[in-house]
Amino acid sequence: MTEAIPFRGLLYDPEKVSMYDVTAPPYDIITGDMLQKLYNRGPYNIARVDCGLETSPDGGNLTKYLLASESLRAWINEGIIKFGDRPAYYLYETVYELENKKKTMRGIFAAVKLFQPGKGIYPHEMTHSKPKEDRFNLLRICRANTSPIFSIYNNPAMKTAEVLGNTLKEKPYLEFTDDDAVVHKCWIVNDAALIETIQNGLRGRDIFIADGHHRYETALRYQNLMKEGAGGSDAAYNYVLMLLVNVADDGITIKPTHRLLSGLPESALEILKTQFDVTRLTPGTDILKAIENKSHTFGMLLRGGQFYTLQYKGETPPGVLGIDVIILHEIIFKKLYNVSEFGYDMDMAKTIAKVEDGHYEAAFFLNPTRVEDIELVARAGLRMPPKSTYFYPKIPTGIVINYFDK
Repeated sequence: MTEAIPFRGLLYDPEKVSMYDVTAPPYDIITGDMLQKLYNRGPYNIARVDCGLETSPDGGNLTKYLLASESLRAWINEGIIKFGDRPAYYLYETVYELENKKKTMRGIFAAVKLFQPGKGIYPHEMTHSKPKEDRFNLLRICRANTSPIFSIYNNPAMKTAEVLGNTLKEKPYLEFTDDDAVVHKCWIVNDAALIETIQNGLRGRDIFIADGHHRYETALRYQNLMKEGAGGSDAAYNYVLMLLVNVADDGITIKPTHRLLSGLPESALEILKTQFDVTRLTPGTDILKAIENKSHTFGMLLRGGQFYTLQYKGETPPGVLGIDVIILHEIIFKKLYNVSEFGYDMDMAKTIAKVEDGHYEAAFFLNPTRVEDIELVARAGLRMPPKSTYFYPKIPTGIVINYFDK
């Protein structure tokens, strides 16, 4: 049975630092240039811990993982980050704009008990070994969940605004606006009655991992390592930091992640016509609007600037095989084109530019994956291809840390 418990979080002191200066995007979307900019914001930016530079800035021999651990301990000693007085949940709210409409997403930071996938906690995407090794080394040496796993659950009887409405009226512990004009707020919830209500509402709920598959598998690996020594069932390594968002709150946005291909086969369009209705679009057509809300339909851009729509004309495969991103990978990439390597980009303009500048020969555009498709795949014990979902907005690293050595 799943369980999400309160914990003594490690938090920045907003009276000593600017939260804008110390928080960072999730590690997997930080590029080299972005990492340097985060370093330049000051000596306490969480990126120095969560995805630090490969070498010691003073030319020393410490690895980035040892530097990360030293930084955390130093910040604690300086009082830059500090533990909460007692176990708590941490209420999170983000306000953002999508297509000129304001949306609000709320969630609860909690320590979630680790279970094998499919035992109440469900992943939906494939993982890669390199980032898992990186996350494992960071966790093993720092002994902390520095960034949360973003997960979703469904409990219509416990909508966040209804249960924590009074808390939302209070001044948040921290508040800041990021570079994308997204507003982030966090409240500490340590009232005993509220803790009991939240814990009961989360207990036993199926949890679906949205972002953080590598971190979850890493947490399981670390748990197995620690179990070889001493430690009971309540040991900190048996839990992992998650932001739990209730889909019943209707604040979640999923964006598509587009695909980029090189090395197209000859007669690439003609090959597609065996399985798809291929329609050439007039110049200036918005490719995303052209495929919007059309099932089993994709956009395609070929080098030279010509756009097409591809509508699958075969019999819809049953179950998970009928999900758009799986049709794209299994039928177009694997069966028709026989390719296994491709690029990704979430931004339509950047995707187009990568074809126009010659880095790729073609781009494929998708509609967003639906929450119900994620649940379908997860419950079936299957995995979507990497980058099948792009949950937005991203949860900043540094709002709260789950540090094992209290």
